[in-house]
Amino acid sequence: MSKYIVCNLPINQNNEIRIAVIGDWQGHHNGAFSLSKDDLEQIKTNFDNAKVDVVIDLDHKTIYEGTGEAYGWIKELFFKEDELWAKVEWLESGLELIKTKKYKYISPVFLPNTIEQVTAQNIGWTLHSAALTNRPFMEELGEIKANNKQNQKKEESMTPEEQKEMDDLKAKVKELENKLKEQNEDLEKEKEKSVETEVDNAIALNKVSAAQKETLIALGKANPDELKKLLSTMTAITVPNNDMYANNNNQQNNKIDVLKLGGINQ
Repeated sequence: MSKYIVCNLPINQNNEIRIAVIGDWQGHHNGAFSLSKDDLEQIKTNFDNAKVDVVIDLDHKTIYEGTGEAYGWIKELFFKEDELWAKVEWLESGLELIKTKKYKYISPVFLPNTIEQVTAQNIGWTLHSAALTNRPFMEELGEIKANNKQNQKKEESMTPEEQKEMDDLKAKVKELENKLKEQNEDLEKEKEKSVETEVDNAIALNKVSAAQKETLIALGKANPDELKKLLSTMTAITVPNNDMYANNNNQQNNKIDVLKLGGINQ
């Protein structure tokens, strides 16, 4: 019967964890063991061929009791250079333990000589399960830091190349935001200038008085179409040039003596 190789690894992010690295370990209680790049490749291949996700339980209940309540599920294995990483779907119960720091480490369980259930062939190294734990066997890989956004890739987990790409993208977004802001400001200035020109033209045509200018400009800024509609209905105001005291009803077309109207006789 195969011995379980339990390797406690610190968890360093909420949905991606380092699950295995190349190395030799002499002090495991089930005996010395080593993992090569070929072994990690074998673990990934057997995981990809499996039909179920790998459970993350609490304190290895899957080993000691045959099964255990899930606190997360390993959905995918992938490589970052020579390290084998896992994408994890954390359940709320697992996230809560991580956020409160009641548990800080992940402990993957490897089987070096796995017997395939259907063919009974030895398919080599497999990832049996993993557990939240506080007794790390491998101390060199960081610890869990969780938040509630399962799909958010935390920047501290990025490679330098990925970080540079992210920084460049942020810079481009910021540049576009500034350009858009400048364009909006220019459009607003053009709009105000157009409104003021319309009002000035209406004043020049005697459609409105200069005293109405500020009110009409405010209307135009708020609703340009309404200003256009209003000005289009207005006609020029005719200012008479004749004597303000002229009496058109006077058949003799003579000016009325204002002094006489006031009862003053000379």
